[in-house]
Amino acid sequence: MQIRVGVIFGGMSEEYEVSLSSAAAVLAALEGEEYAVVRVGITRAGEWYVTEAGCGEIAADRWTAGAARAFFSPAPGEGLYLWNDGRPTRVPLDLLFPVMHGACGEDGKMAALGALGGLPVVGCGTEAGALCMNKILAKRIAAAAGIPTLPHVALCAAAGVEENCRVLEAALPYPVFCKPARGGSSIGAAVIRDHAAAAAHLAAAAGQADPLLLAEPYTPAREIEIALLERDGVTEISPPGEILPPPHDFYSYAAKYEGGGARLCAPADLPAETARALREAAGVLFSAFGCRGLARMDFFLLPDGRFYFNECNTMPGFTPISMYPRLLTLGRSFPALLSCLIREALR
Repeated sequence: MQIRVGVIFGGMSEEYEVSLSSAAAVLAALEGEEYAVVRVGITRAGEWYVTEAGCGEIAADRWTAGAARAFFSPAPGEGLYLWNDGRPTRVPLDLLFPVMHGACGEDGKMAALGALGGLPVVGCGTEAGALCMNKILAKRIAAAAGIPTLPHVALCAAAGVEENCRVLEAALPYPVFCKPARGGSSIGAAVIRDHAAAAAHLAAAAGQADPLLLAEPYTPAREIEIALLERDGVTEISPPGEILPPPHDFYSYAAKYEGGGARLCAPADLPAETARALREAAGVLFSAFGCRGLARMDFFLLPDGRFYFNECNTMPGFTPISMYPRLLTLGRSFPALLSCLIREALR
């Protein structure tokens, strides 16, 4: 009997386009006889649809034409419904696979929705999703678990530019790296090199979706990522991978998704002892955050061998150029990786 998988994509996050690209890759890999896939798209306005659009149409954001309006009932035993001539028709599902990044997806909300409806959900639960989405809280948990983090300061746009500049400059020397505390894909991130740039960036942040910002030293370091996959309750930890951003740039949104020149090395060229220490730290963090199913742990590695925890992604990118699937398909196919995730969610 086929497993009925509701693959959910889109949503109200600033990472909407990334979700479409990730979902298109996942849907293409799930084609076959093992799964009956229901393609559930959420618009930027939060409207739910079930679509028959192809993977290319989804990636190009042309998936709503001819789609059927839908809604999700969180009552136990109900779940996804279509509107047919003004009447709801239930769509049976065995589990949800929310291929969504950022707010209203990766932050635990989709996991909570599935839990209320009694449906298994691929990926981390509500608490881990919410915790890891807040990079400030995640750093505090990491430090408590004995994993080093860079010095950092929290800034709230509501406090005003003058007060935030005062707090920032009292805590850290320039240059600093500033980013939304609950965002992803480097959206809204910037290197700030002086007071004028800080004032301009903080003024602009007042209009961003996330008013909470994280600032930390801008440290020349290698960017190392480790993928984790849970199977039958045992956590598999990948070899470290490395992001090589374009010269004179950080790993920006353009570098990640727009052919901006970043290169991915999987596995990374690291001394065996350094790789071992990073993998051990990733496993400690996976447990400390209460993750399940999957996660990607990101680190900064300094030339002297010291490393610092950067952030945890509980639904990392699944695009064709994403690090998470690249690291975990070194010894398996992409469809086999997705099957592991689905079967762990059902377990």
